[in-house]
Amino acid sequence: MDTVMMIQNTDTALEIFEEAATSHSNAIETGDYKVANKSYDRIIVAAAFLKQEGKIRLVSKFLNHASSGVRSWAAAYLLPIQEQDAIRVLESVAKGKGLLSFEAEMTLSEWRKGNLKL
Repeated sequence: MDTVMMIQNTDTALEIFEEAATSHSNAIETGDYKVANKSYDRIIVAAAFLKQEGKIRLVSKFLNHASSGVRSWAAAYLLPIQEQDAIRVLESVAKGKGLLSFEAEMTLSEWRKGNLKL
């Protein structure tokens, strides 16, 4: 069984979220869809655990992360509860170049249209 499925505490969930978001952003930039897909699954499971525990707000510590991918993932999950900060981060990432910037732009677009459900 994947270790992500065995998350038992908040610290572990946050570590997995950070590692998986870093891995996902690197894989997106290099075109490694297999690693990107696996990392995406890990992000979703870690975020689900944090939401279930009522602690998704803790990903706000990643809004200033060195990785724009980690910042984007954290911001996306914070849109419903910390909208202004999340939008600011996503707009900043969207100003860059590459697929991560495009993803941030699309996340903002879908949020503003009311289509984004996290």
